[in-house]
Amino acid sequence: MHKISSKAKAYQRRQQRRKALCLQAGMEWPLQLLFVTGAGISAASGISTFRGQGGLWENPELYRFSHVGVLDSDREGFLAFHNARRQQILASEPTLAHRLVAALQDKAQVRVITQNIDDLHERAGSRSVWHWHGSIQHTVPIGFRTDKYRRPWKKDIQLGDRCPLTGSQLRPDIVLFGERINNNYLTRKWLCESDMVVVIGTSLQVEPVASLLRYINPMAQVLYINPEPAALSELPYPGKILPLSADAGMLEITAMVEVFIKVQSWGGC
Repeated sequence: MHKISSKAKAYQRRQQRRKALCLQAGMEWPLQLLFVTGAGISAASGISTFRGQGGLWENPELYRFSHVGVLDSDREGFLAFHNARRQQILASEPTLAHRLVAALQDKAQVRVITQNIDDLHERAGSRSVWHWHGSIQHTVPIGFRTDKYRRPWKKDIQLGDRCPLTGSQLRPDIVLFGERINNNYLTRKWLCESDMVVVIGTSLQVEPVASLLRYINPMAQVLYINPEPAALSELPYPGKILPLSADAGMLEITAMVEVFIKVQSWGGC
């Protein structure tokens, strides 16, 4: 795991000073609440997970569709696999956990970093969501995976569907193994600013998201929700483990936030 930069540490210290000055002046400080979510938060909606028991990647034939090389070796199969995933996601509904995350926006500054390619956080009402691995309901042309060419897309992508600007075949705007993550400056900033970080439904086995958590503000309270705590064999950052499902864990977090805000007298600054 990499160490964070001196610039990031300086930003964390500035954030701590801003908070201290706000409280010293008798002003209320808005709780900076950050959720980092993985496939486990969407499992109850019926969306198949990738890892773990019964996950899609247990099937080697399906696992290859997660690698960038398949865009050349089996483009038609790649599109068919992800078309089926898109339709499954469109037919799914946000879980209780998704809705509870969104509901906390009335009490705190809530942000979400998700590894999921679905839009269930947005459909539940969350407003500040960053998709670490992209979104299956957007397309980019092959060879041009940038915001300039990113477009919403909910129907199946067929061979021959091309970008009108580049002429290149369209593909889902998701990050495959062998591809670079999009600029993560915003996610690092959110982690540096947070007072509480809640990690839900991810084993943190994929880099660079595990190393990203090293940017958590040292003063933050950190909680991990996972019904299989053994999956969190090496935590990227120390915190409390709640061995619960995403829904049950979020009920506890909701009650915890209520107490946290009351004790600290945090609300809206």
